[in-house]
Amino acid sequence: MNTIRNKRLLQTGIITTLLFVCLFSCTERMDISTEASAPRLVIYGYLTSEKKQHSIKITRSSGYFVSTKPEGISNATVTISGKDETFILSETDYESGLYLTERDVAGKEGETYTLNVSLDFDEDGRPEEYEATSWLPYPPRADSIDFRPSELLDKYLEVLFWGRFPEGAEENYLSIHLYRNSRLINDSLSGFVIYDDKYIDAKEVEAVPCFYLDQDEDEEKLKYGDRITMRIDAITKEYATFITNAQRELWGSDPIFSGPPANIETNIKSKDPSNGILISGFFTAFSGCETSKYYLGE
Repeated sequence: MNTIRNKRLLQTGIITTLLFVCLFSCTERMDISTEASAPRLVIYGYLTSEKKQHSIKITRSSGYFVSTKPEGISNATVTISGKDETFILSETDYESGLYLTERDVAGKEGETYTLNVSLDFDEDGRPEEYEATSWLPYPPRADSIDFRPSELLDKYLEVLFWGRFPEGAEENYLSIHLYRNSRLINDSLSGFVIYDDKYIDAKEVEAVPCFYLDQDEDEEKLKYGDRITMRIDAITKEYATFITNAQRELWGSDPIFSGPPANIETNIKSKDPSNGILISGFFTAFSGCETSKYYLGE
């Protein structure tokens, strides 16, 4: 998968280089405005079915040419509410804009949760209200994983999955991550694997290839005795769309002369849209499971 993507990026880079050569051979001067756009309110976080301390991050977006991290927004009131319970989040002392639940908080599969945020983003002395809602899907079942050399890509290992897709939904979306000795291999947005089961009729799955690991790359090459863990999270269709849209924005347009990308849609909504504040980010809920195996060579 990474090889195919790298070839696409290489081809795009060659074409882009040729375009720059053509552009800079022109004698007419071009003035491009680099004025910063209005800052956005960015809210991102999630609730899972695991008992742990969950977080919501609230920041103010920076300009494109600003190298410092986005500014965290303090003094917000943040809650996550379900059918029978409400979790109150408190801002940490060590990072502004980071809000945490109490420890051992867990959502319940099949329930809908609403994030509520109250803050004064435009600093006019009156707080604005924001909210987002997400259903918490039922978890998948992970039975086992295994490895085999890829028949399609030379020097690649396939990581295969055996298990069962979640109940309670006709169409399932899974976010899959792979760990080697507790270290996440696909830890960047470009490495996220989103799986849609709409083309598979059976709930039980056997030997489904979920990862292709390049054995010429140090970050992906497996060694004898490595403990490999696959984590599978059941996510909502809306969050799957959010991630894939963000990936498309990261990779750029394909073909190169296609239309410009649209803003990545958020599910964070202002209760008073007339205030004109721009919003980005996402709130979601998900459930998951994991399974591990030691790599003992081919």
